[in-house]
Amino acid sequence: MTIRTVDPGAGINWLQGGWAAFKAGGPLLIGMVFATLLACVFLAWIPWLGVLLVPIVGTFCYAGMLRSVRGVAEGRAMRFDDLWSLAGDEDRMVHVAIVALVPLLGSLLRAALPGGLVGWTLGALISVAVLALTYFAVPLVLFRKLEAPLALRRSFEGVLTNLPAVIVFWIACIVLLALAVLPAGLGLLVLVPVLLGAAYEAYAEVYADIELVPNAPPPPPSA
Repeated sequence: MTIRTVDPGAGINWLQGGWAAFKAGGPLLIGMVFATLLACVFLAWIPWLGVLLVPIVGTFCYAGMLRSVRGVAEGRAMRFDDLWSLAGDEDRMVHVAIVALVPLLGSLLRAALPGGLVGWTLGALISVAVLALTYFAVPLVLFRKLEAPLALRRSFEGVLTNLPAVIVFWIACIVLLALAVLPAGLGLLVLVPVLLGAAYEAYAEVYADIELVPNAPPPPPSA
């Protein structure tokens, strides 16, 4: 499977892809996000099981939203029932659930660390590693049909190979998040769906899948 090396400014294209997804189905994506949040809030009240169910169900819904965004890239209109489309694919559900539990494992490891600078440093490294392992893993499970362990590995390799672009993109996301929360948080209604689309676009460009906003080919070398 191809892992492309993109330039550091590729994050701008990823955000453009996210904006294209929002223009194609912004209200639907907003509705999907709200439905996911409501489901997770409800599940969080379940004693003991809620800790496991929230990340799993939330990631299932995230997978459904990615499928809806991919439908736009393929020329299909978004549908709200894309949100639970993973329910009909038991094999993918198992691997997505494994990916969903990796952040929970990371939280348990951080909780076991000692306090002070050493604990904080190790905790930060664990957080970065978890983010790299999982960032591309869900679309790799969905669209490349990889098993969870291999998807986690390929996600880590994709992030490491394109670390400058990923860092620039994450910094841009932090800046946009700070701006989005200023008007009483209303900007999040736009930003969250845009970042969903950008997550798909980043995967599609790095792993040579169908992009929402394909990058223009590089100009030919001058004679």
